[in-house]
Amino acid sequence: MSAKHQTAEYRRNARIVRQRVTSAHRAGRPVSCWRCNRPIQPGQPYDVGHLPGAVGSALTELAPEHRHKTGACVGNRSAGAKLGAAITNARHTPTIPTGKATTWRL
Repeated sequence: MSAKHQTAEYRRNARIVRQRVTSAHRAGRPVSCWRCNRPIQPGQPYDVGHLPGAVGSALTELAPEHRHKTGACVGNRSAGAKLGAAITNARHTPTIPTGKATTWRL
């Protein structure tokens, strides 16, 4: 879990978003996923995600989204994994040896 997700602000606001989703689901209403705009049905796993361009963890920067890939939606966990891999891969640029290779006699 990143430091962003451990702040008091994120925890408080994520709790509020979860309470809103739970209330809607108890009333039998689906909630829209911000990624694909398709419904998250009651009982379907979901995450509280950061809206595009969100810098902080304000309540207006968080919204429910599908947890895993469902049809047209990539899901929070898949999207986060791809973003994390891109960041890691950018940091670790492979080095290619440019000198002569050593030949071993057998």
